[in-house]
Amino acid sequence: MWNNRPSQKGLLIVISGPSGTGKTSVVRALYEGDATLELSISATTRPPRSNETNGINYHFLDQTEFENLIQHGGFLEWVKYGGYYYGTLKSTVESTIANGKDLILEIDVHGAMKVKDLNIRCTSIFLLPPSLESLEKRLRNRRTESDSELQQRLLTAKSEFDYIADYEYCVKNPDNDVAGAVTQIRYIISAERCRIDDQLLATISQEFSTPQ
Repeated sequence: MWNNRPSQKGLLIVISGPSGTGKTSVVRALYEGDATLELSISATTRPPRSNETNGINYHFLDQTEFENLIQHGGFLEWVKYGGYYYGTLKSTVESTIANGKDLILEIDVHGAMKVKDLNIRCTSIFLLPPSLESLEKRLRNRRTESDSELQQRLLTAKSEFDYIADYEYCVKNPDNDVAGAVTQIRYIISAERCRIDDQLLATISQEFSTPQ
């Protein structure tokens, strides 16, 4: 059905960046303010916490099930961290996009590179802090890590900045202005919905073909 977006298929929108850039806050505000967006829910073998619900916070799988999906190519990307698996279910991504919904995938830089290596259509956005000083302040305010762990986080962040060239867009997330970053990402999504590519051309050809 023809609507305000030319393409019948949805977009895969990858948003990533170093820890402390405010990805979760930005993605939540973006998702909650746009009914056309869906938020990808990761699968994990980590046990659910008391405030978590299966299918809402994560898809909680046992290790055998997760590893079976790995062997059969069931993940767009996956990683093992802290003894537990985490991954993005390929079936969820494919069905959401096929139904014309744009899917937001919030993952780390290395996960984003795995997705890009698959050569599938996606819109990649790197989220930046306003400065390294601001990033350090945000991490310190969490009060969840020791000084040595925090310094390691900062070193990791600096190395992740090197991946910016592999992204299509870069958005700065200012301090105390999540709405500003969200607005920029909305502009990007709006433009991507109208990008001329093979998928869009096929849709237009079908909608406006001359009757035989």
